[in-house]
Amino acid sequence: MTRTMTRTMRQTRQSLSVGVLVERRYLEQAQPRGLQEALELRGHRVVVIDPENALHVVGDDGWLEGLDVIVVRGRSPGLLGLLAYAEAKGVLTVNSRRAIEQVHNKIIMAALLAMGRIPIPRTFVGPVDSLRSQVAQEEYPLILKPIFGDNGRGLRVVYTPDDLTSCGWQEPVALAQRYLPANGYDLKLYGIAGEVWAVRKPAPVIDVGEPQGPALGPEKRKARLMPVTPALKELALRCAGLFGLELYGVDCIRTAVGPLVIEVNDFPNYSSIPEASWKLADYVVSRVQAQREQTASPTMAAQV
Repeated sequence: MTRTMTRTMRQTRQSLSVGVLVERRYLEQAQPRGLQEALELRGHRVVVIDPENALHVVGDDGWLEGLDVIVVRGRSPGLLGLLAYAEAKGVLTVNSRRAIEQVHNKIIMAALLAMGRIPIPRTFVGPVDSLRSQVAQEEYPLILKPIFGDNGRGLRVVYTPDDLTSCGWQEPVALAQRYLPANGYDLKLYGIAGEVWAVRKPAPVIDVGEPQGPALGPEKRKARLMPVTPALKELALRCAGLFGLELYGVDCIRTAVGPLVIEVNDFPNYSSIPEASWKLADYVVSRVQAQREQTASPTMAAQV
């Protein structure tokens, strides 16, 4: 065994320095806090990078010094700017800027899902006036989504073309999808690379144009783990592959013809998955180790 091989094997057992680049709104959520705690309990160093609470001098790499990997949760312009800089400097990132940006923009997301032959609800994109005049009544109800919205913010359900006039939509364009009944629940697929979980979750409360039926009782509204069928796992992996996501969630709705994908998200909370934090920590460590081995392999081959 060469000295380079021995040194590489020793490095994979050493503690890592992990940057967690995260928007402030996520700092107290289950993730990435759980990931941070799991890494620290295993002896790794974690540096939290909050783009809203730090001064970064353009061209100064000090904040990247010593970091083996940066794990990202967020989509703000400031965060994406720092992420782009880190990638340009060759720092390993999970997820990548490109992957995050593609699922942040709902038009790009819908287009890539359609091109990838992923089953989605019938979808329209355009100004509210065009939606009102050109979308047939049989397509209603529609759910309107901001192009750069997340966490359910800004959603509207409209039942008629007239509702489009009175809904107070402020953005130049909207993404509109057929609003399908979910019986109060959505299906969420969570993934860490090739490992997938399925969770039955209460559907979010959305601003609607008509009263909804009576709310379900609290016992019936709990999120629950479900078996992951081969078809569901394949669907999740196809979605992740389209965008190049490593940490991801896929929002689905069940229909008579099978699940339809509503959205794909980067680095979710992994709600209702007890081992999620440890799985995330394992994956981050394995990504660094794989990169080190890949980087060292040409040198090892030359010395064998």
